[in-house]
Amino acid sequence: MGTLTAGVAKGMVATRFAMAVNIGLVAIVGVWHLGLDTLLVLRGWPVYEPQAAAAGSWLALTVIQTVGSVLLLRSALSGHTARWLAGAALVSGVVATATYPTGGMIGDVSWAWNTVGWFGVLLLTQRPLWELVALLGANTAVTVAFLAAHDALDHVMVARLLAVTYTTAGVQLTLAYLARQLNDGAREATEIAAGQAERLARATADETVHAERQRRYESLRSTVEPLLRGLAEHRLDPGDTVVRRRAAVEAARLRRLFVETDDTPHPLLHELRACADIAERRGVRVTLLSYGDLPDLPTSARRELAEGTLLVLATAATRARVTVVTTPEDVVVSVVADAPPQTLVESPGPLTVSAQYDQEEDQLWWETRWPLRPAP
Repeated sequence: MGTLTAGVAKGMVATRFAMAVNIGLVAIVGVWHLGLDTLLVLRGWPVYEPQAAAAGSWLALTVIQTVGSVLLLRSALSGHTARWLAGAALVSGVVATATYPTGGMIGDVSWAWNTVGWFGVLLLTQRPLWELVALLGANTAVTVAFLAAHDALDHVMVARLLAVTYTTAGVQLTLAYLARQLNDGAREATEIAAGQAERLARATADETVHAERQRRYESLRSTVEPLLRGLAEHRLDPGDTVVRRRAAVEAARLRRLFVETDDTPHPLLHELRACADIAERRGVRVTLLSYGDLPDLPTSARRELAEGTLLVLATAATRARVTVVTTPEDVVVSVVADAPPQTLVESPGPLTVSAQYDQEEDQLWWETRWPLRPAP
């Protein structure tokens, strides 16, 4: 359970950090396309030919950006979808470049080249880096092809092309690399933190288990050891009724402690059943009834609720009836058995206890209540 919780926490932290990085990418690409590209398109609108193609390519890139951003922020951008959207962005860039005037592939009216590169960063940030490199290479090849088709690849244009490629593609690759490093760093940090938390939780659980075992050992030692020592030193007679009653009580306590940590839907009923088994082995007819839905009770509450029933069942002669009633206010455990009145001497703890002995019917009634709501 601790491992599962640590894994869930680790995944939540890494997911939140990745979401922050994705939001940053969406904001950058959104400002670039909807802001800068829109201004460039409006400024160069008279020179685009045909203008419908320029507007269509800008609109297509807007749709691609919207779909990709939504899928990325919802962590639903699969590799197949990312590649298809990146390919569509490249095609839209080709259409936009075809509308530029002669030699205008690198100038004041060109906008699609940089935009397709930023779209690649947005869509392929969670993909292997070579896919982004391939997209940027293809995007640059489109520009080179149009320059060559327009016979504009002179020394000056080649120098401008290299400078623009170095700055734009370099910035885009650097940002993609940094985003990947930030995600990897966040993942490693959360793994280290989750590992430390898991080790601390395990150590705390081990200490708790050890303390509980020590408590149970001391509890048994205070009652079982004198009985066993007396029997071993022949100071106690196994045939004595009182000694046999003490032995039955301690046997029931041991059985209840053994099943106390069992993983069952209703631990209290499971522990009461274990106490009843001890009595049934002595020939006592035990009936166990339960009414209402039992809530999850702490171990200490179950122990105190079962203790009184344990005492009565351990001293019952022939018959016993155990009843568990759950109400919105409390959990009530009662037992009626042909047990001796001496059982009333011992009390199971600080809970509300009621007891009565009927001499005519030779019956002992014992009831213990655990409040589910604080007293008004």
